[in-house]
Amino acid sequence: MKRVTSVLVAFATVFLLFAPTSFAGQRIGDQVVDIAFDYSGSPYVYGGESPSGFDCSGFTQYVFGKVGIDLNRSSSGQWSNGHRVSRSELQKGDLLFFNYYDGGAIGHVGIYIGNNKMISAENPRDDITVASVAPDRYWGERMVGARRVIEEVAAESTDPEPLPTGEYHDVASSHWAADEIEYMSKQGIINGYDGDYFKPDNKVSRGEVAKMLSVSLDLGTSTSDQFSDTDGHWSEKYINAAAKAGYINGYEDGTYKPEQDITRQEIAALFDKAFGLSGSGSDFDDVSSEHWAYDSIQALAASGITTGYEDGTFKPWAETKRSEFAVFLYRALY
Repeated sequence: MKRVTSVLVAFATVFLLFAPTSFAGQRIGDQVVDIAFDYSGSPYVYGGESPSGFDCSGFTQYVFGKVGIDLNRSSSGQWSNGHRVSRSELQKGDLLFFNYYDGGAIGHVGIYIGNNKMISAENPRDDITVASVAPDRYWGERMVGARRVIEEVAAESTDPEPLPTGEYHDVASSHWAADEIEYMSKQGIINGYDGDYFKPDNKVSRGEVAKMLSVSLDLGTSTSDQFSDTDGHWSEKYINAAAKAGYINGYEDGTYKPEQDITRQEIAALFDKAFGLSGSGSDFDDVSSEHWAYDSIQALAASGITTGYEDGTFKPWAETKRSEFAVFLYRALY
């Protein structure tokens, strides 16, 4: 256990290398777009206003709420938020409004992401979707106008008040991982971003994990190419080393996908191989005994590192968030 603990501490310390140097200076519009994409896997549900299901205005209200901006609930109600801007003035984070026929009432709202595109919760068939709003495309022809709601907040948010160690502007005391994030931060194992933000919903990429694993386990680096898509990537030599050690695998087509966010099942397999986990935990409703990572997920649960979700699932395909990773480390260490 002592060896595993020391390895995990090193593993967590390397995790700090991948925090952006500045979050406070990021435009609120860019933050809104990043958050919108964080929930791009959520389904469309009429009347929905949470990650378990959104309709169009529920999605925009939820995303803007993450940066402290309150919007009205309906798409027509959000038309009264902020002030109107022209198509030529569009900036990331502006709200776009649409009707389905000339002169009709506003029936849809989305978030402008730049390059004549928006992200929105469209319908049960398309869920959260990126679509063109160019004048000659479906949504462009139906665009009623745009509203900007973030200018006042941006000026106030560029220089937030400093917080005590372990506290973050975007981690409320009621957040499910608040205690673990605070404790691990106070121990100096994990850090947030400049301006006292933790970004608990940010994802961790496969390339970042390869470097963390290689450094924490003293695997060194390797120039022996293991995958077809890592040549020249910043994490290439770490990916090669971790693959040669047998800790990470690629895909059947010979790629590794270093920029792809790592999933919970992949984290389970990683912890199992790297730290020698064993045992059987509770069965999860969405992980059958035929699942490729079944034994690793069982070992992760038996070690007390994961308990799964309240509905009895593990969500093996879900991408791993910083908050989840912080809790995994906390439970493994303490």
